[in-house]
Amino acid sequence: MRARVAFKRVILKDKGGWGKGGAGRSARVWQEEGMQIAVIGAGISGLVCARKLVGAGHRVVVFEKSRSLGGRCASRKLGDHVVDSGVQYFTLRDSEVRKEVQSVAGDQLKTITLPIYESGKIYRPREERFYLANGNNRLGSLLAEGLDVRKECEAACVVQEGKGWEVLGEEYYAVVSCAPWPQSAALFGMIGSQVAFEPNLTACLEYLIPWDGSKYATLDSTGHEPLAWVGCENAKEGRIQGGKSVYVIQASTAYSQKYLEKDPAEWLNDLSERLEMSWGLSPDKRGATFGHRWRYARRGRGVQQPSALADGLYLCGDSVTDSRVESVWKSGIEVAEKVLARGGL
Repeated sequence: MRARVAFKRVILKDKGGWGKGGAGRSARVWQEEGMQIAVIGAGISGLVCARKLVGAGHRVVVFEKSRSLGGRCASRKLGDHVVDSGVQYFTLRDSEVRKEVQSVAGDQLKTITLPIYESGKIYRPREERFYLANGNNRLGSLLAEGLDVRKECEAACVVQEGKGWEVLGEEYYAVVSCAPWPQSAALFGMIGSQVAFEPNLTACLEYLIPWDGSKYATLDSTGHEPLAWVGCENAKEGRIQGGKSVYVIQASTAYSQKYLEKDPAEWLNDLSERLEMSWGLSPDKRGATFGHRWRYARRGRGVQQPSALADGLYLCGDSVTDSRVESVWKSGIEVAEKVLARGGL
């Protein structure tokens, strides 16, 4: 069993802790006994956890089944525009997380100043809201700099070998999963129904008219309206080109559950028509459209924690906390500390 693997590794040359390409303050050539750890999923919590472990001098391999990084901090091109199709914005109320995000993101970190309205009133008027200039998925890319991330590499199961664990033919001292619980449960051979996740249908819609600049978004938190969220990407500086406007709709949980397995063209058209009625947009000006199914969009509200895991298996992300960027970031830090404590480090 190779639970502790001797290796020589140049740990990221970082000028100040969490800066670009940095994985903590351990910027040095490191040669001694170190733990070998697998992180399943390159979501925000998994990447934060991996950086902390690498910064403490250990070898970490991050397995990501898709081509993208950052999990639900997802962005895409829609014509000439950059659109956030996952996390729309994030808060930085926690001082430790704020400092780390500022260090990682640098001048990519921007604020949205226009209001969100709920039931005709400004929603949380004093709240600071952040995004990354070139797309919120850049947060994942920046966190991954210098890490051993293996994209399009899906781990189907984790097998116990002695006191350690085998993933895709390699042995690890510990395995951390940041995948949604139904996927983590399958990986660890547990019951996936212990933690409920809610789906979300997201529509990205271009209109061939300029934005009026009056508001950023509208919100319905009751769950009764199909348009749970409508945000205008024009509120994010430099994202939308050429006198056009782009809107992102996130449907309610009830609507998403109803249409999850339907033809995307059906719910895309329906959500477009609802937006046009609500925001006074002309169907004749509708341009490019894109729809995405988030089968595991967010952890269900008020659900319990998963049952205890076997020694050496860990969860971070919204399997164990809520789905906000701040919360999953802190989760990654906390799990890294648990792994290090188990190793007596």
